[in-house]
Amino acid sequence: MATLSDLKASLSDQQVLAAHLLTENEFAGKEKRTQEELADDLGITRMQLYKWRTENSDFIKYQAALSTSMLESYRAEADAQLLKLVRGTSNNGIPSVKGLQLYYEIMGVKQNKLTIESEKSSSRRISDEEVSAGLAELNDMFKEN
Repeated sequence: MATLSDLKASLSDQQVLAAHLLTENEFAGKEKRTQEELADDLGITRMQLYKWRTENSDFIKYQAALSTSMLESYRAEADAQLLKLVRGTSNNGIPSVKGLQLYYEIMGVKQNKLTIESEKSSSRRISDEEVSAGLAELNDMFKEN
C-alpha cells in the first residue's frame, strides 16, 4: 500500500496544491468555493480539476488521506461533544442513551456480537424422493402467497 509520501511523489506540485485546496474547501462550510474558482486559482480548467478528482487514482487516494488527517484533527472536539451527551450537559440534564452506548462501545465495555447457533445435522443422505417432497412443499407454500 502506498504511503502518503509515495502518493505525493507521484503527483505534480500543482496536483498536490489542488488536493489541499479541495480538501480544505470541503471543510469550509459556508465559505465553500466553487470548483471553477478553485480551478482558476490553480491556473487550470474546471474540467482538468474534475479529471484529477475522478480519474487519477493517486490524486484521489492522496486527497482521501488528507481528508482523513483533517478529520482526525477534530477527535478531541468530537470526544468532548460525546462527553457532554454522556453527562447530559447538552441535553437538558438528561444523558443521551445513544451517547452512552457509543461511549461504552468506544471504551470496549459493550461489544456488538452476533452469535449463530446451529444444530449439528446428521450425516444421513436424503433420498431423491425426500428432496422432491420438500420442493413440492415449498412450491405449495409459494402458491398460497
